[in-house]
Amino acid sequence: MLYEDVINQMMTLIKKGKWQPGEKIPTENELSEYFQVSRNSIREAMKVLTHLKILNSKAGSGTFIFKDAVQSIQVLELNNTIREKSTYKSIMDTRLIIEPELVYRAALSATPNEISQLEKIINESIETINSGTYSKSTVGFSFHMEIARISKNEILFKFLESITLELMNVREATMQSHSKADLVEEINGHKQIFNYIKNNEPEKAKEAMYSHLKNALINLEKIR
Repeated sequence: MLYEDVINQMMTLIKKGKWQPGEKIPTENELSEYFQVSRNSIREAMKVLTHLKILNSKAGSGTFIFKDAVQSIQVLELNNTIREKSTYKSIMDTRLIIEPELVYRAALSATPNEISQLEKIINESIETINSGTYSKSTVGFSFHMEIARISKNEILFKFLESITLELMNVREATMQSHSKADLVEEINGHKQIFNYIKNNEPEKAKEAMYSHLKNALINLEKIR
């Protein structure tokens, strides 16, 4: 569609600095002439960019570029790349890079309340195994996300939150072939990591997390 081409061209102008944050952009008529498309296409493109917090329309004043427009574009492009090009293996490889460091930090800084919350998640995991619902539940996933939160690195925590759907898809694929013994082994891995966090042993927690995720990747490759 023409308006999508206009969106891409507008974002390119912003990324290259030809349109600066805070700057007022040309009028619909001027943009229509510049991009050689109809005013309707310009209007549709501007609606989308306004919704994405890249443009800011002010009644009676015109349309301006948000001060954080470049960052918004970069986040949008990252999300598109994740959706379009990520594979189960690439998602797991990303976790192997990020999560061992996060658990290292969690083991250094976890408070008694945070440790209690992790223990609660593990107990919930055991209950769902006993009830036969663990493979369909999110408690295993919750354990990893809670560690990310405890690490106090808000950027990486938000990044993992932003790819929740992809992470859950990987988990679903892995769970498909898991026996009860496999599920127990996963929980035992969580318990080991938890104990290292509880005992304030960051290096051992880091090694355990890497081993835990590496085993998950090996199991995933068996079924792909």
